[in-house]
Amino acid sequence: MVFHSANFLIFFIGLLVVFFTFRRGRLLILAIGNAIFYGAAGFSLLVVFFAVSLATYGAALMMHRPRLRWLFHAGIAVNLLNLGFFKYTLFVADTVQSVFDWFGVSVPIFEWVPAEIILPVGISFYTFQLISYLIDVRRGELEPTRSFLKFWVFISLFPQLVAGPIMRGSELLPQLDDLDRKQVRWEQIKFGLYLIVIGLIKKVVFADTIAQYVNPLFEKGLEMSAVEAWWAAYLFGFQIYFDFSAYSDMALGLGWMLGIELVVNFRTPYVSANPKEFWSRWHISLSRWIRDYIYIPLGGNRRGRLRTQFNLLAAMMLSGLWHGAMWTFVVWGAVHGVLQIIHRWSLELNRFGVIERVRRSLPYRIIAVFIFYHIMTWTWVFFRAQSMTLAWDMTVKMWTVSWPELFTSTPMFAIAALYLLHLLELGLRGREETVSRVWHAVPFPLRSACYFAIVLLLFYFLKGETYEFIYFQF
Repeated sequence: MVFHSANFLIFFIGLLVVFFTFRRGRLLILAIGNAIFYGAAGFSLLVVFFAVSLATYGAALMMHRPRLRWLFHAGIAVNLLNLGFFKYTLFVADTVQSVFDWFGVSVPIFEWVPAEIILPVGISFYTFQLISYLIDVRRGELEPTRSFLKFWVFISLFPQLVAGPIMRGSELLPQLDDLDRKQVRWEQIKFGLYLIVIGLIKKVVFADTIAQYVNPLFEKGLEMSAVEAWWAAYLFGFQIYFDFSAYSDMALGLGWMLGIELVVNFRTPYVSANPKEFWSRWHISLSRWIRDYIYIPLGGNRRGRLRTQFNLLAAMMLSGLWHGAMWTFVVWGAVHGVLQIIHRWSLELNRFGVIERVRRSLPYRIIAVFIFYHIMTWTWVFFRAQSMTLAWDMTVKMWTVSWPELFTSTPMFAIAALYLLHLLELGLRGREETVSRVWHAVPFPLRSACYFAIVLLLFYFLKGETYEFIYFQF
């Protein structure tokens, strides 16, 4: 079930009615609701998810016993094998087959592996959440819950199950302890509805509309001109932002309506002036997961400059591979790793006082944001292209483009408007209380007319072609 479907609306309204009617059974209600939500994608996939969750729960509960410490490694292995089989089997088989073909050796790899494997929705997200739970318990940062009911609700909470944010046990489990006693205020429900509406607008009005222009451009493949390659990259950058942040906004909104606070996953990332800032604004829950469970355990920045650079590159390449079982994703991660390394090198210049002062100035930030935004736009080519051949062809064309021709082309006005909308979101986010006070000063009839117009707008766009959320494939 997708959030912008009639099936989900019926499911959620029914769940809310039962949730608020039977207050003492909220945990059980959510547990059943989560199973129904995920089971709609396929009963067999639900069974796999439940089995992996049960194995992780048991491992975390018993692994501190002297003779059962091996259960930690077993729990990690179960999760990685589950992810590896469903997501990477065909990728590995295809890669091995290509290597043999290159050497002229005939090995029928695909006779030994399934011709097609159905990827369980949200498998990358729930795998990372299960692994982080095991690691946190192992480190002594989290006490393992003895209630499997609570654990199942934590790991399968439907608002964030399919595409995040990636929640940690220390953030979500304490909220579940108080769920039966918690009073969900009307202000929380209104704020949740506000976030859901914002998410719906981002998804059906912007992301899905932009997709209708992005898809034909990428379908041109090698026939794309240099200017069209930039258009495709610009537009896809906004499509994936509106699409993914829409899901995150709606997840947060659904959580607020259930009395559960999820972590914020986006903070207007295209105003970033460097790679480090970008990853503190884009997919924040994944960024901190990569930092805390890959980069720091590898040594972080504690083992010298060369090792730090290796750790950055390895962490970002693993992040790319997490996104998809294609070499384009690995290269996308590697590019971001290289950008992180170059940024770290550049910070060495801050020892010169004049350079540090310049970097703190507003003109420098504006220029830095402009340049980095275009670098970031280029990197999306590797994320979206269906092959390295197309990604490389687009790269060559994009950096040899006629810049005057590009910036004076008609679609650039629409792209500039999208960026201004991004800046507007930057100004509004975090100031919701002020905006609410100003909004409620508007006469009620006018506000009602605006609400009605928004509903009509959403119905209008929902009648057209709609797409699943991009991150559902991960």
